Amino acid sequence: MEKRRIIVDCDPGVDDAIALAYAAANQDKFQILGITAVSGNQSIEKVTRNALNVAEYFGLDVPVARGMEGPIVKEPLSAGEIHGENGLGQCEFPEAAGAVLEEHAVLFLYRTLKELPKGKKVTMIATGPLTNIAMLLKLFPKAKEKILEIIFMGGAVMGGNVTPSAEFNIYADPEAASIVFQSGIPLVMCGLDATLKCTLKRNQVMKLCQSGNPAAKICGDMAGFVLENTSAKYRGEVSIHDVVPWMYLLHPEIFTAKRTILSVECADGPARGTTICDLRWWDHDEEGLTSAVLLDADQEKFQEYLITALYELGETMKGKYKE
Repeated sequence: MEKRRIIVDCDPGVDDAIALAYAAANQDKFQILGITAVSGNQSIEKVTRNALNVAEYFGLDVPVARGMEGPIVKEPLSAGEIHGENGLGQCEFPEAAGAVLEEHAVLFLYRTLKELPKGKKVTMIATGPLTNIAMLLKLFPKAKEKILEIIFMGGAVMGGNVTPSAEFNIYADPEAASIVFQSGIPLVMCGLDATLKCTLKRNQVMKLCQSGNPAAKICGDMAGFVLENTSAKYRGEVSIHDVVPWMYLLHPEIFTAKRTILSVECADGPARGTTICDLRWWDHDEEGLTSAVLLDADQEKFQEYLITALYELGETMKGKYKE
């Protein structure tokens, strides 16, 4: 069976890094064509370096390209208070032997799509602001013909985490989100409604941290930083938001999804960055219903699949990295 072709657009970021570990543990099921970095959780310099180091550490032998250093309209918004000064919960990964591509991420995306075999398409997994993808679609409109779907972490049907109604990735660049939402490309929105239920409990994080397994330990250390240095400590659990698009790809049965029409508020004011999910499928033509939103998740299955994957990945790494 032919593997699904994947391009990852991300802003590592603790949960982005854990998502890359989960992807690496399952790379026998995908063909990952590349990773593009976008300004978000930290500056473009930091997230690009993190993407390169994390990918190589976990055994993802794929090109990494540096993308947009800020949103389309506003100044960059970072989340250093969540992810730490280095973006990885102050965890230090070995410096990668490889180098970031000289080619800009948007041009890399276009070239990669253009070079696909005839009739083949790519699934894009986006776990940061949608700036790179929006720029691709504006500069090269025909590129969307090569995109099967975009599965992205962002948004919320109810409630936000940056403002009462806006989630970070969408709030960071709502204009970019609007371009993507209006593109006609099939979308799966993995928003806070589902990702806040996709957590690791404090005792699970502690067990990962205490493990001699290299993948489990460093992911536990990163998750532990967020758990102990943010409001997550009061919940006693930490959401691993950016694993959800990958988990949905492999285990859609653990999520509740509904068809929707997506839009976003771009005006300045208290509602900026709010995602609007129109669930009234009966009010729309069938051809317009190409998108879905995740509304719920099976927390125990998420934890089981993620923890198992991290330990399995670590077993493959033990010959390369000493405990």
